[in-house]
Amino acid sequence: MRLFLAVPVGEQFTAQLTTELALQRLDLKARWTRPQAWHVTLQFLGEWPENHVPGLISALEKVCVYPAFYLKPGSLDGFPNLNFLRVLFLQMDDDGLCVRLAGQVREIVEVIWPRGPQDRREFRSHLTLARIRRRLTENEVNLLKNTQLGPLGPVLVEDFKLYSSELGSDGPRYSELASFPLRK
Repeated sequence: MRLFLAVPVGEQFTAQLTTELALQRLDLKARWTRPQAWHVTLQFLGEWPENHVPGLISALEKVCVYPAFYLKPGSLDGFPNLNFLRVLFLQMDDDGLCVRLAGQVREIVEVIWPRGPQDRREFRSHLTLARIRRRLTENEVNLLKNTQLGPLGPVLVEDFKLYSSELGSDGPRYSELASFPLRK
């Protein structure tokens, strides 16, 4: 099973960001992510055998010992950077709480399957908007650098979820396997 752990951003934020991106008219030849699939990935797990999933879920149920928090939308950015863009994303500022949550999640994942295929790159709180398979023109790079999104409300983080992902010709489809509420 292809799995990942993520924070959902909710319908209200999704509607606000969808409207704001439409107003910005970012005319890039890119593969845009579907708004209904937006999330902040805590860790991509890759292909996991089904028999590892119950133990993972059981361990993750014990993760969160702090209250809900907010993610605040920041600016547009990209991996590896805007000049050599492959992934366009919205930075999500979290006062370090999402970083802490991701750290706890990643520690548990390593205990459950230390040699598993999970992503071990440093966590960076972001929401992926588009994937680009070509080099952007100078005008496109400047457009992105100068784009100022209007006010967007914060995202209340009350839980995180384990999702499975099936790749298709029209992009990935996600199915929620488990939800883990933050504790007060």
